[in-house]
Order: sequence, then C-alpha cells, then structure tokens
Amino acid sequence: MILICYGTRPEIIKLNPIIKSFKENNIKFKTLFTSQHKTLFKDFQNFIPEPDIVLTDIFSEGQSINQMLGKIITKFDTISNNFTDVFVQGDTSSAVGIALAAFNSKLKIHHIEAGLRTFDKHSPFPEEMNRLLISKLADYHYCPTENAVKNLNKENIVTNVFNVGNTIVDVYKNYSKKVNENSDYFLVSLHRRENRGDKMISMIEQLNQIQNKIIYITHPSIDKSFYKQYVKSRYIQLIEPVNYFKMSELIQNCKGIISDSGGLQEEAACANKKILVCRDTTEREEIIECGYGKLVNDQITNNISFFDTEINPNIKNPYGENVSEKITKIVKNL
Repeated sequence: MILICYGTRPEIIKLNPIIKSFKENNIKFKTLFTSQHKTLFKDFQNFIPEPDIVLTDIFSEGQSINQMLGKIITKFDTISNNFTDVFVQGDTSSAVGIALAAFNSKLKIHHIEAGLRTFDKHSPFPEEMNRLLISKLADYHYCPTENAVKNLNKENIVTNVFNVGNTIVDVYKNYSKKVNENSDYFLVSLHRRENRGDKMISMIEQLNQIQNKIIYITHPSIDKSFYKQYVKSRYIQLIEPVNYFKMSELIQNCKGIISDSGGLQEEAACANKKILVCRDTTEREEIIECGYGKLVNDQITNNISFFDTEINPNIKNPYGENVSEKITKIVKNL
C-alpha cells in the first residue's frame, strides 16, 4: 500500500493531481496529513480528499525544527507497518522527517520534485539541506527538469531517476482562471528567513518608492506590526494569505511578480508572467534561463524595468506537461 504525505500549502497543491491520477488508475493508496498548515487545509477541503491519517499535536508555537522532527518520526512508527511505499513532495522539514522515518522502517521512498539545488546549504534554509537529505534516502526520484536530473547524477544518484516535469503544470491547466487584460498591479510575496531583518526592510522601502499599484500578500510568520511600521506607500495594498484559487487569479491577472518564494517562480512560468526573484540563489535556474525570471537579491527598484521587456512567445514552459500522468505510468510499471 502506498502512503502519500503532505502538510503544507505547496504540498497539498502539487500532490493533488497525483492523487487524482492514482484514483483514476485504481492505484491503491492512502493519504497522511502532518497538520503543518492546519488552517490552510480548510481552503483545500473541496480541492483534495479528506486525509486518511492525520498526525496530531505535531506543531506548537515556538518549537524548534528538531522538536517537530522528533514528533513526526515517533508518530510515524505507529502506522509504518501498514505501508510499503511513501511519497513525499519537495523540501519541507516535515517531508524530510517522514522520509527519515520511512527509511528507518525500511519502506520505499518516492520523492516528488527531486534534484533541486542551490549548492548553498544555508540558502534557502533549511530547504536546501532537506532536499539533499531526502535525495540520499529516496529510492525513486521524480525530477521537474533535466537540470534536476543532472544535479542528482553529479551526486552519484543515477538509479530510478525520472525527468517528469513539475505537477504545478497540471494544477494550472485544471484550475487557473482566465486572464483579465486590465492587469495593472504587481503581486508581492516576501517572507523567507534569510531575507528577514535589514534585507526585508530595504526591499519594503524600495516598494514604497514604486508608483504603481502593489498587492502585497502578508505572511503569518511575520508580525503585523512589522508591516505597519515599514509599509508607507498609498500604492501598496496589504492582504492576508488567500486560498489557492484566489492566488491563482491574482497571479493570472497581475502585471508581474516580486517574490522570494520558490513556488511562485514555477507558477510565474505557468501563467506566462515575469518575476523578480528576491534571493541571492535559486534552485529553479530554468526560470532565469528561459527569461521569465531575474535573480535580483534585494535590488528591486534597480530591476523594475525588467517587467517592460517582452517575453519570447516561442518559449515553452520549462516544467513540462501531463506530469501526473507520467508519474502514474512509472508507478504502475514499478
């Protein structure tokens, strides 16, 4: 029996087409929710089936990553005997916790979105080290791009490595809304740990200088008083985190994206939108190579003219197509 594990917004979104495809192809599986983003699950209750297993009391305010990992590994022991294979997605701390617990239980580990690398273990933190560890533990690696395959090969991971694309492509195909041609705003999301402090303050001060409507999605991990202190422009509209369908609409209708998010880099390509990547490294180099993205660290205003340049209409989405169908075929063959 297969166990598909998720706990965060990106995991729920990206695993949905795989769950749907497995059901359509009569592949037996169950789902496990680690409860990492408890409130977000309510936004997806009509998007993904109710989980078969929920790990409770995993997350508490102020706990360390190590404390959380310990709880996941301990609780996984109570269910591990019921499964032979485990699917984890991406690079969250809960994903590496599940992968380690599954390895210790001698289960086969399938890694969705394998092979992403910045080659800097502290950027992004802790995601870069999480995905390195999962790659060492995993038995099957489903890569989003050829670059990801090459990254694994350099680490001598060459068996059961598949270039399938990124499942966000399937999500956008099925759920994105029609573009409103009157898009006149920049969509902003800035929240990464490595950007907090002086970098974040500098970027917000630069946003204050841009005389164009900005929709800025706040992040739950950043205190509201921070935004109140530093956001001064009348052009900036602060909004609470939104559900996936509203987020898709905001992406589809925006003039461009300014973000340090990993997932938004992929969604930009799906929506044919440009993005300023506010990080010093990116594991999604394809977005830079194809022209949708520009890596700018914290230099926003110096690069805002990037949005005025045309996108090559002949560029194909670097993240493939029919991804969940490819993964399903591989699993059925296995």
